[in-house]
Formats: sequence, structure tokens, C-alpha cells
Amino acid sequence: RIISKYDDIASYEFNSMNPGPLAELRKQPNANFYGGRYNVKVLDEDTMLYRGGQSGGLTVPGKENSRFGQWFTATPPESVAKVRIDSAVKYQWIVPNTGVLDGKSVLDAVYQIKIPKGTTIYEGPVGYQGGHYLGGINQYQIYVDKPWDIEGIQVISEKSLK
Repeated sequence: RIISKYDDIASYEFNSMNPGPLAELRKQPNANFYGGRYNVKVLDEDTMLYRGGQSGGLTVPGKENSRFGQWFTATPPESVAKVRIDSAVKYQWIVPNTGVLDGKSVLDAVYQIKIPKGTTIYEGPVGYQGGHYLGGINQYQIYVDKPWDIEGIQVISEKSLK
């Protein structure tokens, strides 16, 4: 039994002391959950999820991949600022030990994506990413491993995000 100053610790199957299956994946996505806390769930019905991203994924040839990412929320984000702060999405991702730019997160659209029944998802609180990219124990996120490879996944809509 784990004892913690946080009341929620027992409600998660995995945490930093028991990192679970996400610790085995590339870039160890378990580290992006607050305290490594998350649960594994297999969807028993098609589920709508949302993600902020770069516009054009449904309309601009060559930008199809911008509609997909691996991090989602259960409700659509209200603004770019809310995505940056609550979901802890940085403008740029730098590899800590090398200082090399690993990626950029352009946010000007929100995508509604239907995740099919039977998909395994990982859900838990958003981990702090430094600076004002807060996340926190009361902000929830959902990780879907390589959604672009999931049969039956469907992008429902793309809307502007300000």
C-alpha cells in the first residue's frame, strides 16, 4: 500500500513507483502524467476525444498528420492558453540533456476525433512541464498510442482555436 499526501494516489493503477506499460514505450509517456499516475482502460464504446493542434489537417494537402497526436482530452479546449497551461503543452520541446529541439507544438485548431470501441487508452492527471505549463492533479488527459494506426479512427471536425 502506498501512502501519499495526495488523496487520489490509490485511485490509479500505475504511478512513479509502479510505472506500468507506458514506461516501455518510446519517450516513456508515463512521465507526462502527474506523478506517473494513470489507469488503463479499453473503450467499451466509440468515444469522442479532443486535441489542440495545427490547423489544416482536414483541408490542406500534406498536413494530414497535424490532426493526429497521442494526447487528448475528454472535452474540447476553450482556448490556446488553456491548452498551454492546463494540458501543459509547450511551444517547443527541448531534449533536457542535449538541448536539441525535439519538436514544436503549433496550436490554432481543435480536432474532434472518434476513437473506436476496443481501443486501449491511458488516462490520468496532466504532469507539470516546467514554467507556466502547469497541468496538475485536477487536469486530466488521455494518451492513445499511435492513433493514426488504429483501424476505424475518424476525425470528425477541425475548428479554429484562439
